[in-house]
Amino acid sequence: MPIVPGELRAMKNLADETSIDAILARVRAETAKDIKAIVSEPGRRKGLSTIPLVPVPQAADAIPPGRGRYTIEEFAALDDEDFLRNAYRVILGREIDGVGLGTRLPALRNGQTTVVRILFSLTRSAEGRARGLKIRGLLPAAVIDRASTLPVVGRIVEPFQRLIVRSTTQQRLANLSLRQGDTIEGVNHALAAIRKNQLALDQRIALAEQAAEATRLRADEVADISHNSLSEIRATRNEIANQRAAMSQLIAAARDSLPAPVQAKVDEIEDASLDALYVAFENRFRGSTDEIARRQERYLPIFRATPPVVAGGTVLDIGCGRGEFLSLLKKHNFVPKGLDLNAAMVAEARARGHDVVEGDAVAWLEAQPEGSLAAITGFHIVEHIPFKSLVRLVDAARRALAPGGIILFETPNPENLVVGACTFHYDPTHLRPLPPDYLKFIAEARGFGDARVIRTEEDCNLYQPESGFAPAEINDWFRQPPDYAVYARKPLENEAI
Repeated sequence: MPIVPGELRAMKNLADETSIDAILARVRAETAKDIKAIVSEPGRRKGLSTIPLVPVPQAADAIPPGRGRYTIEEFAALDDEDFLRNAYRVILGREIDGVGLGTRLPALRNGQTTVVRILFSLTRSAEGRARGLKIRGLLPAAVIDRASTLPVVGRIVEPFQRLIVRSTTQQRLANLSLRQGDTIEGVNHALAAIRKNQLALDQRIALAEQAAEATRLRADEVADISHNSLSEIRATRNEIANQRAAMSQLIAAARDSLPAPVQAKVDEIEDASLDALYVAFENRFRGSTDEIARRQERYLPIFRATPPVVAGGTVLDIGCGRGEFLSLLKKHNFVPKGLDLNAAMVAEARARGHDVVEGDAVAWLEAQPEGSLAAITGFHIVEHIPFKSLVRLVDAARRALAPGGIILFETPNPENLVVGACTFHYDPTHLRPLPPDYLKFIAEARGFGDARVIRTEEDCNLYQPESGFAPAEINDWFRQPPDYAVYARKPLENEAI
């Protein structure tokens, strides 16, 4: 049983969907989706950095100012630096400056001075006397402190001095114990927060590992499906090849036994069997539909500058193939129509929603009302047409176009030597390369005006001169664009060419 083009196209689509690249792309997309979902979970970004630091207990404001009377023990119970800051703030009514802190603090820590001595000097200073603050027992303590520094008297007052020191040391130890208790409590709070965050992190890691495992299992499943599908496709392709070989043998046998009129029908059947093969050829060597549409976008300004097209006239694309240019025209609000000989191409373009007719271009154009079209295009068709048919095509196009309508035919550029010597011959249905000046001459000789060769995007600006081609060195023959187009306009009525 022969395979119809629709069935072949369906098998090709199945092959595309189950190719290794397509499967890997789907796996990557699924994995990225899972990872994104895990990362975006509420609280996902809450980690150890959110745990608050344990605050250091501060005693700088331990003695409130403004009471009017204080005791030595209140000051002596503080640490050395806190003592100095509170003494300055309470006695002098200001913060200790850098010089005071830099000289008094080391002296206090080294035993070169005492708490009583500093309190006494501050209350007796000009600033201290101005504020008049009273510290109970300071004067006797200062006398004892001073006497303890004398050689003989010092031994007498030493017990009193030790009593004062012991009292202040005990008070300091009590305050230190309270601060340590606060610190331990803060550390315990921090550790509890760390454990809570660690538990949440472990749970998220477990979820991520489960998701990754599920994704891996899905990937394995898809890979198995792909492997089985590829095996079926290979078997189907072999079956198709065998059927084609059998059909070719039948056609050859029929051609020998049937009368001549019937043989023409046999030839049509044989040609139709090659349509699907030519679609596959286009897909591989012409490029994707998006790539072709991107290359054709450069021609859009020409249609915007053509009054019959702007007025809503039909743009006929001969050899429309898969409908790339039709899609581009429709996207930009022009009125496109397609025409193609290849039944498989017509079916594919119609599947994309385009208005396409199947048939011979010359015969179709000759059957249309004169002046009924706004523009006629043809991408990579003229190199397939014999000389006489090309002239008939140009004549039929001129007749079908409205005054001011245009033709635009794009073809491989033989000015690029790689194209002329190699890539042009990839297509077995190409007849011969057409030099730009040759195609331009055909248009001019058959009654078109304003003919120009479009090699670059700048050439699509009809108000600028052609860029032309004037090679200065051999490499210029390799730098030419691989395609060119010939543009020409049907003159207006009573317009001289």
